[in-house]
Amino acid sequence: PYWYRFTAQGQQSPTGRALTTPAPNAHADRLRLAVASCSHWERGYFSAYGHMADEQPDLTLFLGDYIYEYSLGPDRADQVVRPYNLEEATSLAGYRNRYALHRTDANLQRLHAAAPCIAVWDDHEVQDDYSGVWSKISGVAPNDFLQRRAAAYQAFYEAMPIRRTRLSASLQMPIYRRVRYGQLAEFFMLDGRQYRSKQPCSAGENGGKGQIVTDATCTDRLDPSRTFLGFEQEGWLYDGLARAEARWNILGQNLVMAGLRLARSPAEENRYWTDTWDGFPAARDRLTGALSELKPSNPVVLSGDYHSFWTNDVKLDSRDPSSATVATEFVGTSITSTGPSYDGLMAVMPNNPQVKFFDSRPRGYMSIDVRPDRMDTRYQVISDVRDPKASLSTLKSWTVESGRPGAVAA
Repeated sequence: PYWYRFTAQGQQSPTGRALTTPAPNAHADRLRLAVASCSHWERGYFSAYGHMADEQPDLTLFLGDYIYEYSLGPDRADQVVRPYNLEEATSLAGYRNRYALHRTDANLQRLHAAAPCIAVWDDHEVQDDYSGVWSKISGVAPNDFLQRRAAAYQAFYEAMPIRRTRLSASLQMPIYRRVRYGQLAEFFMLDGRQYRSKQPCSAGENGGKGQIVTDATCTDRLDPSRTFLGFEQEGWLYDGLARAEARWNILGQNLVMAGLRLARSPAEENRYWTDTWDGFPAARDRLTGALSELKPSNPVVLSGDYHSFWTNDVKLDSRDPSSATVATEFVGTSITSTGPSYDGLMAVMPNNPQVKFFDSRPRGYMSIDVRPDRMDTRYQVISDVRDPKASLSTLKSWTVESGRPGAVAA
């Protein structure tokens, strides 16, 4: 352990604790993780962060939407628990203000003081549903959007404890990386926003509407030249998986990977949410094919974004639920952000046997205990997002045994 604090302009911060990782060849008996995503300031209090700190994890993972770039409008004023009182962030100052405001929260301060973290971004660190160099707003030129994205990336770099990096001449900022934890685990932290292809059917097909739930008329979705991670990051990931030596190989990333068919029966036409890996099925096929061929030990995918808990089997062929399970996926709910319709998604679950569990009603986080022989995951939920002193309970517990892909309810 290391302890640290900051001193500036006569002020001194509380003392924080950090931990170094074991040497790559060192034996480690246990690793305790706390995993979070999607903390909208206006939607509620960050009590979940306080409970994460109380668990004294060895490492925290932030899987995106650490801030939100927008504020709820007057039409949703009744949903505001505590207002941002800020304009939508589009400039460096605007994004900095969002991080600064979040860091005034006592529970988030306690969490950062309790343990080191590894963070990746999703979309709200920049703009809802953006894809690569393309804004979600029709008519915004990529060069113009890049200026906004660069400001957001710079603020993320300044606020988050990430390895030294920089904006390139092309206004890119690499944040994907590997982190080894002895012989026990290796993390592949992925960037699923910066390098990916344009949202499918954002022009020309499907009535010119992009970033929506779409059906078979969106043939653009199936184009094998489309990429979710960018081809350079894909190659980096596959090379790393080929050389992986740790017992557990954990892919930390932003969006649901296993896939979801938005049909209530096999006879009903399938629809897909195109902002997730379902909008990039060829890229997912390349990844699941690599997992099947390279066979890294115990691959587990940790995902955020969807404001709900999921336990999934990642299949070799997402179109065939009977195909081999190549990884286990745990998706964490949001810290505060409102979840999607529970009843609406439960209606399609009979057509999605790869999904073992789903619940979008609670807010909270994932607590994960990694040991050489198993990974235990608890879905931790708070009693009320509007209560700054919300209590904590465990919704569901899962175990993945080493050498046996797929989670079992504990």
